[in-house]
Amino acid sequence: MKKFAFLVHPRISAREDMGKVFFPFYFFPERILQGFTPFLNPVARGKVCFKNNKEIIGWIIVIPLLAKQILYFPRDLVFKKILKGIELAKRLGVEIVGLGEFIASVTQGGKDLVRKVEGITIINGKSLTAGVSFKAIEEISKIKDINLKKERVAIIGAGGSIGRGISFLFLEKNIPLILIDKTKKIEDLKKSLNSFNDCEISDQISLIKEARIVIVTTSSVDQIIKPDYLKKEAIIYDLTQPRNTSPNILKERKDVIIIDGGIIDTPCIDYGMDIGLKKNQAYACLAETIICALEDIKEDYVGHATSESAKKMLNLMEKYQDYFKLNIFQSFGRPLNNNLEFIN
Repeated sequence: MKKFAFLVHPRISAREDMGKVFFPFYFFPERILQGFTPFLNPVARGKVCFKNNKEIIGWIIVIPLLAKQILYFPRDLVFKKILKGIELAKRLGVEIVGLGEFIASVTQGGKDLVRKVEGITIINGKSLTAGVSFKAIEEISKIKDINLKKERVAIIGAGGSIGRGISFLFLEKNIPLILIDKTKKIEDLKKSLNSFNDCEISDQISLIKEARIVIVTTSSVDQIIKPDYLKKEAIIYDLTQPRNTSPNILKERKDVIIIDGGIIDTPCIDYGMDIGLKKNQAYACLAETIICALEDIKEDYVGHATSESAKKMLNLMEKYQDYFKLNIFQSFGRPLNNNLEFIN
């Protein structure tokens, strides 16, 4: 297999998230850390190995910018920092680089990074994320006895690189959708989906009240879902990092279920650092990067996920089923039982 690197960044707190990279950061005030971490260079912190073989197969490279800094700092500064991360990966002998969290969002799904560093293939991880989201909703609907063709599914962030791919997968199965995104993305989304009739497209997030299942796939640093927006016994599948849902929803709405989305169990893989999940778990974007490394893929996977690319990655995940298994049984890191209820 080819060696890979996966780029990540601290999500909300420089102290908490960067403290996982360098323990002394826990002893600094948040305000001070947010001021000086942007001046740090990317660092290869996690050494990824198969558990039965200590040979390094990949690296987790930390880009020292918070999510809100990646979104709102000058683009040139952010882009140069990401390129430094890719250049570091190449010096480590890497040929495939995956993009975590907001790094894909600010580079047109990775398009802006293609061929910027010679010999590096870019994987944005959106195809497998779209694919496992579709499979997860199928599994959830079976567990809760929901007829997807009678109960509508809402996708928030439907115009994005993951949301669009998920939308196509559902529409190909004639499942009615409510597609929500910002006004500037609505017209483009309508053009892309003009051959499908059974979907409502809007910029009004309150329309999720009509959906039993809500998929959240947005690039926001805010918690955008309000308890009163949700239908009775609604199920939220939240792919966002940082989270766009709050655990307070579950306190106000005991009937609602929130599933941590896009999580893959990887029992045979050690990441060499805390990546914000339970040990031997990864997000689908990281799993896709590893799959591409296992397959020696040379093609860049950037831009929007398509139904074809999602299906291809799902097939490859099945090929490597000893390494990768879909997990739908946790909510804010807490385990759920086989009926998607919290385990006491």
